[in-house]
Amino acid sequence: MMDYCYKHVTFFTCLLLLGWASVQNTVAQRRPFGETEGYMSFGIQLNAMNFKGDVYSDLSLTRPGVFLHATRKLGERVHARLSIGVGRIMGNDIKAEENSFKYARNLNFRNDLKEITLVGTYDIAGSPGRFFRRRGFTPYVLGGIGIVHHSPKGHAEATSAARWTDLQALGTEGQGRPGYDTPYSKVQVVVPLGVGLRWKLNRRWDFAIEASVRLSLTDYLDDVGGNFVDPSDLNSDLAKSFANRSFEAIGAINRTPRNVGQLREQYGSTTYTGFDGNAYENLNNLGVGDARGKKGKDIYIVTGFHFTYIIDTGLSCPQLRW
Repeated sequence: MMDYCYKHVTFFTCLLLLGWASVQNTVAQRRPFGETEGYMSFGIQLNAMNFKGDVYSDLSLTRPGVFLHATRKLGERVHARLSIGVGRIMGNDIKAEENSFKYARNLNFRNDLKEITLVGTYDIAGSPGRFFRRRGFTPYVLGGIGIVHHSPKGHAEATSAARWTDLQALGTEGQGRPGYDTPYSKVQVVVPLGVGLRWKLNRRWDFAIEASVRLSLTDYLDDVGGNFVDPSDLNSDLAKSFANRSFEAIGAINRTPRNVGQLREQYGSTTYTGFDGNAYENLNNLGVGDARGKKGKDIYIVTGFHFTYIIDTGLSCPQLRW
């Protein structure tokens, strides 16, 4: 997944540089007469959503999203954009390599995100003058801040009746229990950073392709961020079953068989006696006190294309000289 992120950003960076080269001659030309005209535009953006965090995810787990946005032109190069939208991210350890820690861990999640962001976009080449004289092609960069509501859910072990369960409420790493952290918040801050390419279709319609990364301030978009805890500290059998899934014989989402015997040979196993007096078998390195996930904030990637319609023209622009 990290390779995908690097390739993804590198691809759009190359496009951005090509766009910069293509507009250098026109930038040097004389500007049109008249002040820059501000305007409002509204649009829709259709997205592909990808996740990077503790639980394994790759392109096969890409999920859809849709945003609505309102944009105000503030100067020759600067726009402010308010967006609201929804999208889904997903991860599934069973898709990792069979000899990997993640495959043995066997966690899964999906998370339906509700997001609102305010970003500024900066055009590599400015468009002074009237709105209909804006450039036919414009690379741009963006950055801002946003709020996302999230709620990771886990799929129960495969049965005839599939179900998704709210993981935050279970406290799979002991959250909310005596001696453990408080439950993580379902409302988090995100920082969008990205690049895009915009084309003018006609006087009022624009089309753009955009790729951005959402840097979150939480490690729990996938409900994984700490250590395996004593099962007897959890408040229900359901919480225990979602906290440590390394001995499940079938992949919960796609019913893929798992060779648990081979995992025992690979990792070895020990039996742990909890404070409740019950015995719990764990794979070595996937037991009480072992890391369930790596420290670090989760991110998700939003790749999409959007159509924008200019609806209110003739507005004044602040005196921005960027």
